[in-house]
Amino acid sequence: MLKILDEKVLKTDDEIEAQYKDCKYLTIIDSYDRIGDNDGYLYCVSMSDDSYLELIRERDRLENEGKICVLGGSYNNGGAVGVQYEYKE
Repeated sequence: MLKILDEKVLKTDDEIEAQYKDCKYLTIIDSYDRIGDNDGYLYCVSMSDDSYLELIRERDRLENEGKICVLGGSYNNGGAVGVQYEYKE
């Protein structure tokens, strides 16, 4: 399920990942100069890999509107080749 939030408060990746554990999310940033800051405005959250394509479509739509989007998070289901689990300290 994709949950559209369109928040107007700047949040860090850690804050988002603590609130939405095992989810992928889309943030909007102000400029490419801020891409390394690891914070942005949370736009939407994908709760499961079933909604991943919806997340990508939403990203494409926003980018066509001229917004700068960053995908983050993880479903933590070992989907990458050679990755069995992800560890965060």
